[in-house]
Amino acid sequence: MLTRTGMDRPGTGPKSQPRWPSLLRRVGHSGIVDRVVMFGCAGSGKTTLARKLCARTGLTLVERDSLGVLGSESYCAAITKLICQPRWVLDGAPYYVEDLVYPVADTVVVLDYPKPVVMWRVLRRTLAVEVLRQRVGAHQPQGLAAWRDGEHPVRWAWSSYRDRHVEGLALMSRGDLAHAEIIRFRRPAAARRWLRQLLLEDHHVVGL
Repeated sequence: MLTRTGMDRPGTGPKSQPRWPSLLRRVGHSGIVDRVVMFGCAGSGKTTLARKLCARTGLTLVERDSLGVLGSESYCAAITKLICQPRWVLDGAPYYVEDLVYPVADTVVVLDYPKPVVMWRVLRRTLAVEVLRQRVGAHQPQGLAAWRDGEHPVRWAWSSYRDRHVEGLALMSRGDLAHAEIIRFRRPAAARRWLRQLLLEDHHVVGL
């Protein structure tokens, strides 16, 4: 379930909804990084990394929080439309439609940073949102009183960290991801190196 602040509820994630086998058969794979799912705790930087990847590779960014309430009819319709596209990055776990998204994803990026790193990132972003009074993704200015709310970005990142960590590790053994490359980053620097290497390899292909 998605809360009003656009963050995942704690736990291992909701179960997937029915499969769409005929739709999946119409979607092919290129064998390279074309269909990417970003996974990680709230505040880990999924959307930021997704934006950088899209800006440098031409992939289409799809912000999950903009698709409506998780599991809703509009959300499922948007995901169905998404997987028919050849190249995209989804900046969050595909809850309720895992059986639809994971079989066509060729890359899953797991941001499994240490808790202090995540907390520093979400705190820095929240302070910037409050000071500048500008919305950043699903996060918008809420005032000091909102910090008492358990669903506040900073408090939510703290309380949901362990669940997302466990869920991220479980992705490694999922049968519906056996075909995909699952990349787990423990440090932001490693994610940045991967992005640079990905671009370098892409340039080599073009040079051929």
